[in-house]
Amino acid sequence: MTSPINCLSILVIPLLVTSIFYQASVGQPGIKIDDSSLTYLCKNSTDPTYCFKTLKADPDTFAGIGDKFHLGIVSIAIVNRTVSATAAQIPRILEKLSDRVDKIRMMDCKDDYNVVLDTVGLAYVSSDSRDYYGAMFMMQDAASRLGECKNSYTAPPVRASPIADGIAEAFKKFNIVDAVFGYMLL
Repeated sequence: MTSPINCLSILVIPLLVTSIFYQASVGQPGIKIDDSSLTYLCKNSTDPTYCFKTLKADPDTFAGIGDKFHLGIVSIAIVNRTVSATAAQIPRILEKLSDRVDKIRMMDCKDDYNVVLDTVGLAYVSSDSRDYYGAMFMMQDAASRLGECKNSYTAPPVRASPIADGIAEAFKKFNIVDAVFGYMLL
């Protein structure tokens, strides 16, 4: 006859072993993010004060597990919000443009922004899946594609981009992502 202890051990021991191996494969949460860790990681950005204020102001920075790997997802989401806001302006801008060159450039920027948003979305998924290098490279590709939109306005005939402020803001946020991933992958 089987004792209740034997039955219990048959159930509990495999659960304990599974739990131990799961924690080893997933990894323990890292050090919690605080002001000093934000200051440390932001010192590697082009504008440490802007980096610190942007991350500190985002409510998701300290939410959830709040460790440095979580911060990768947060920084990608910050870029996504900025790029999405500018992308939403493009259809209205296109309606107002009458010059053929301006329309072509803005249509190209619209395509660039769509690719950037797709790439940023994939980077978010990669970071959430703990493929941090993949996420970092995707974000670099997205920034490069955004650069194509910016550079189209510097080709002859040179014109001011109607979304220059949005592009500049996005690049500042991409720089934060670089600083965060540099910190994460130390």
